[in-house]
Amino acid sequence: MKEFLNNIVQLEDNEWNIAHNLLKERSFKKGEYLISEGKIENYINFIVEGTCRAFYIKNGIEYNYEIGLEDDWVSSYKSFTENIPSDEYIQALTNMKVYSIHRHSIQNLSSINPKFAIIERYIVNKIVIDKTERLRSLITDTPDERYLKLLEKKQYLVQNIPLKILASYIGITPESLSRLRKRLSQK
Repeated sequence: MKEFLNNIVQLEDNEWNIAHNLLKERSFKKGEYLISEGKIENYINFIVEGTCRAFYIKNGIEYNYEIGLEDDWVSSYKSFTENIPSDEYIQALTNMKVYSIHRHSIQNLSSINPKFAIIERYIVNKIVIDKTERLRSLITDTPDERYLKLLEKKQYLVQNIPLKILASYIGITPESLSRLRKRLSQK
């Protein structure tokens, strides 16, 4: 985490110690929820180990919209920023370890030191850019293109995430994903 933060802005040892003391290391077993619908998200989480998914449920159907990997930030961001109940779920797909920072800690850090405000802006920008790219892909890319990009960027997911979750993430049914994979393997 220290290395990650120092890539954003160089922290002195005392500044790192302040930040480190506010980070909470949390672990989640495969299948556990980092946040559930109806709960208020108090943390933004940096994934140190493991994989998770973020999804909504509507009419009993799960819609996976994000898969978080190591070095990703994950949170029910609307709930976190607006202090309202979450309308989504974030679930560990593997055993996970995250560093979490509480909403109030971020606000306090940003107000006492401009370096922490830079870090906060970086995290917010990263989340917004990632979500914008995901939305753009869902609107402009075909399922084949989304799958191929996923293979290129996150091959681990294709090999280790259940087909049902992977298909939902791409925006197609599991049956369509099976046909897509078969068709692409024949090329």
